[in-house]
Amino acid sequence: MTEDDHEESDLPWRFLIGSSMCLGYAALMLCRTTVSIAGPALLLDDDLQLTKTTFGMILGWGMAGNLAGKLTNGILSDKTGGPRVFIYALGLSAAAIGLFGAASEIKAFCLLYFITLFAKSAGWPAIAAMIGSWFPTHTHGRMWGFISTSSRASSLGSTLLLSSLLYFVSWRWLPFIAAGITICVAGLLSKYLLTQPPDTAARKEPRPSTSDPDAEHPLDNLEWRDALIVFVKLPRFWLISLGLMSLAVLFEFQVFIPIYLHESLGLSPAQAGTASSIFPAGCLLAVLTGGLVYDKLTKKVLPLVLGGMLAMSTASLTFLWALPRFEFGHQTQLISTGVAILIFGFSIAPAYYIPMGVFSIDFGGKHRGFLIGLIDALAYAGVIVFDFVGGSVADQADGWASFLAILFGISVVATVTMTLFLWADYRASETAWLYPRKNAHQS
Repeated sequence: MTEDDHEESDLPWRFLIGSSMCLGYAALMLCRTTVSIAGPALLLDDDLQLTKTTFGMILGWGMAGNLAGKLTNGILSDKTGGPRVFIYALGLSAAAIGLFGAASEIKAFCLLYFITLFAKSAGWPAIAAMIGSWFPTHTHGRMWGFISTSSRASSLGSTLLLSSLLYFVSWRWLPFIAAGITICVAGLLSKYLLTQPPDTAARKEPRPSTSDPDAEHPLDNLEWRDALIVFVKLPRFWLISLGLMSLAVLFEFQVFIPIYLHESLGLSPAQAGTASSIFPAGCLLAVLTGGLVYDKLTKKVLPLVLGGMLAMSTASLTFLWALPRFEFGHQTQLISTGVAILIFGFSIAPAYYIPMGVFSIDFGGKHRGFLIGLIDALAYAGVIVFDFVGGSVADQADGWASFLAILFGISVVATVTMTLFLWADYRASETAWLYPRKNAHQS
């Protein structure tokens, strides 16, 4: 059987597994989205006495759970396998978000959101482990684009579903519904993801090397501690970590968008939640074709394309900051805000989702889950600070203007660092093997 015949026979199984990963990650996103959509209603609940500052605290503790999960779930995915970790993540996330709907104290909200995002953080490393083990190297870009599409589509669908429910039910029903859906998904996916793949699907492609096309990946014989030394010595690791930290902070704006629209445009909680779907819609529009385009673009062109898109995000934030100074009518201001947020989501999504996944799988070898978890952990360390600071900044007089000014500065950092990473990655591919050399941990 030829290579093409093997790959064609693998397609039904790979489609099933890819669809299962998308459905599972959609459920994890549903659990996460619940808190942001419920945000305006939480602030209006007189029994809770929440402010934007305390809401930021809840978000900050959630991001702390995300960070803790990235540091542990990546190693767990590499050692025990992506499928098992993925199913455990769905069950734990469902349990925590379900209990969130019954809580009334700030400490309980913080703890339960911590656990929800701790579990949700296992999704990306588990998926990286499954893609790296079961899919050919030349399909990694499109697979990350496919998974990213699920993330954005589920974010959009979750936003519309949950905000629509707010027209009819109390915010407390949203976590219960999210938990029920996620439990059902976990039960369904355990049937597919915990079975052994067929031999043809598990067959690995030769790894690219300038001297030996069948060479073993240099990190495969290292323990994770030794691999960590290799990672931290690599300038590209720090560039993409700083770039992803900046992009993760920009993405965290989506959690504040319903409250921002509620307060700046006078929308009801349900209307603000529905209108906030424009952000994931922009992201979805970008990642629908991002994976296929990413695989087709050369490494020399990527810095120009993604760097240019990130410059668009900076421009959209500038427009949002300046918009209240124009004497537009309410309808014009609403449309203008929506267009700016749509462009913002569209411009940051490809750079956030695809380069990290491709780099982690290619460079990390068997430690791919650990590497992607480590990069994500560093990124969410910045998000924790932003959540605590951002909520208190938004609570001040003219707070949203200051909030957007902070995002503007972070967008500039994201544009510069991600462009430098992509350029450094191109230069490395021109001069040496993309993977670390066998003696890298000894240098």
